[in-house]
Amino acid sequence: MTNARNTPDVTELFAGADAGSGAERMTGPDALMLNMETPSNPMHTLKVAVLDTSRHGRPLSLAEIADVLPRYLGMFPRATQRVRWVPGCSARPFWVQDNGFDVSDHIDEVWVGAPGGRTELDAVLSELAVAQLDRNRPLWALTLVHGLDGGRQAVVVRVHHAVADGLAALNTFMAATAEPGDRVPPAPVPEALEQDARTLTKAARAESRRLVRRLPSVVSAARHAVAARRKASNGELIPKPLTVRRTSFNARSGANRVCASADIALADIQRIALAAGTTVNGALHGVIAGAIRDELIARGEEPGTPVTIFGVCKDLGSNRVHGNEIATAMAYLRSDLADPVERIVATGESCAATVACRRDVGFDLTEKLATYTGRLGPFFRGLAANRAPLVMNNITTANMPGPRTTRWIGDIEVVDWISFALAIAPADVNLTTYSYAGRLSMGLIATPESMPDPAGFLRRVVRAVDEATDALGIGEMAREAS
Repeated sequence: MTNARNTPDVTELFAGADAGSGAERMTGPDALMLNMETPSNPMHTLKVAVLDTSRHGRPLSLAEIADVLPRYLGMFPRATQRVRWVPGCSARPFWVQDNGFDVSDHIDEVWVGAPGGRTELDAVLSELAVAQLDRNRPLWALTLVHGLDGGRQAVVVRVHHAVADGLAALNTFMAATAEPGDRVPPAPVPEALEQDARTLTKAARAESRRLVRRLPSVVSAARHAVAARRKASNGELIPKPLTVRRTSFNARSGANRVCASADIALADIQRIALAAGTTVNGALHGVIAGAIRDELIARGEEPGTPVTIFGVCKDLGSNRVHGNEIATAMAYLRSDLADPVERIVATGESCAATVACRRDVGFDLTEKLATYTGRLGPFFRGLAANRAPLVMNNITTANMPGPRTTRWIGDIEVVDWISFALAIAPADVNLTTYSYAGRLSMGLIATPESMPDPAGFLRRVVRAVDEATDALGIGEMAREAS
């Protein structure tokens, strides 16, 4: 039996064992996300839905959530599965059904201070960003936020990156919400048999023997990746690993996190992309390069040519609601260029080259390496975090296409949707953008050492958009459209 991601359950891992369904061995990429977590390095993301409950007739209550939510959790298997380790197989544990699941263990509520704007919500998010999840339970939690401006509320979901990457989180949001007037069909949680430790251990060891036999395929995938990288056209536009100089974005940092949110008009970025002859992704990163230039100059540093790492999805059309199926790509952010048009064009060229190279290289090697080396990621991160003079990147970014119109939960409108990813040293500034209802919603998470004023940086992004539209001669068009 296979699940939506074609990952094997116990009956496949150990053919012939007297075991029922309901346990899955964690994939290499998922296990890597789990193993990267330390007390000072949270590995959960934040998904924020801002709600307008005016048509609901009353504010949403925690009791309503506790009553309704369990009826739909069957759509999201990981919501009621916990991590189970077995002896000798700690690098890649199992997902098993939590037969003691109680939704009340996963929900709470808070009130923001007046006046309940972005600043006050961001302060709550900064606290939730370091509130790590209980590994003895399914790896998610929901916080209902009261007191937002205009009588609005927010639902903040903390979900471990081992559970879902950006695309899986977006698919979860889309499945849990609907178009105006539509309803989400209930999906109760299926029953599953409890797996005994002995059966799981045997299954894991049987898989380990198969992995040993498959080692030649890893070598083959590595050779293909190296060859594709060497053959890449415009290879000079793609940064090489561990050749990036540190900036103050890579400061020695601790366990605290800061969050800030803002949005920009998607149409502005689309117009910039069209005028500059690049993609939306290239235009967005060109704008971010302008904000970084201003930020570094304000800090008394040379802008240089920072490097970003962003994820490239294996299949954007996938409807999976859990798992990690992304591979990374590195691009230059041409903050060294004073002219905004040149900056956007050059940054867009680097983004296009690295995405094309990633597609040529493929995704097999990323998944296979994570399967074999799940414990090494934390070790190398520890070495690089505060010691290595050169790093992989200065900032981490993400850009995902979301719904074109607002989504609904019954008669409650989701007026904004914001995503915050991970701030992982040594590149612990992370800017995630999702398009939502005609806007690009930005969620910035960082350590305070690397980004003392995250809201100020997002204001620089907004100004960089205006600078670009004016330089391209489309500023008046953008102002008329807005």
